[in-house]
Amino acid sequence: MTLLVGIFTRPEKYDRRHLLRLVYKDIQSSPATFTIAGPALTTVRIDVKFIICNLSDHDRLKIGAIVALEILRFRDIVLLNCTENMNTGKTHTYFSSLPRILPRYDYVMKADDDVYLRMERLAMSLERAPRDDLYYGFVIPCPSMNPFVGYMSGMGYVLSWDLVEWIGRSGIPANNTRGPEDKLVGQWLDAGKRGKNRVNNKPAMYDYPGSNGKCSHQLVPDTIAVHRLKKVEQWVHVLTFFNVTPPPL
Repeated sequence: MTLLVGIFTRPEKYDRRHLLRLVYKDIQSSPATFTIAGPALTTVRIDVKFIICNLSDHDRLKIGAIVALEILRFRDIVLLNCTENMNTGKTHTYFSSLPRILPRYDYVMKADDDVYLRMERLAMSLERAPRDDLYYGFVIPCPSMNPFVGYMSGMGYVLSWDLVEWIGRSGIPANNTRGPEDKLVGQWLDAGKRGKNRVNNKPAMYDYPGSNGKCSHQLVPDTIAVHRLKKVEQWVHVLTFFNVTPPPL
């Protein structure tokens, strides 16, 4: 089973990328390769990439050298042919570009850079999911448990590869790229009668305690994703809770 995790970020957020590299590469490693024991042994490979649009002239002058060094050193940045944005087409460019620039994956995830993903838990959940026509995540509105009503939160949602290919060739997404990006993905799939296999992973995916009303709750052991980690102390709390790092000497 193969999974691409595309973390949406901006060129100037190199400090956040460095933190996430510590979390996903030095601790969990990327590509993460491990085996899940179930009805059959499943070998899982997870690639983590940072997704940014082409640098503007202003960004090149300010931080172009830093981003270039990151690319040379880590080889984990995907530069999309777009102008940096949140809700005016970056997500469409991401999904539609993948079949042309990267090898095939079973699943593709779009994730925010303020979410902590527990990779092995995520893989275990996907191992039980269909590998085609899959739309997986945290359904909005927050109180809902019905993945067929609403859409999956932009904190982190997964599409099977066939849906990624469909986004790249269909006029439905191409003609509807302006608006809240996560809501648009749900609209695309509904309009195209796609994503018939839908998985809502509540309560294992949620916002950081106290950060977002009905979308947040206390940290729980079976967590897959915690969202809205805006401050370093929140990251420390989460990483400590899940025993990611050994105790200090």
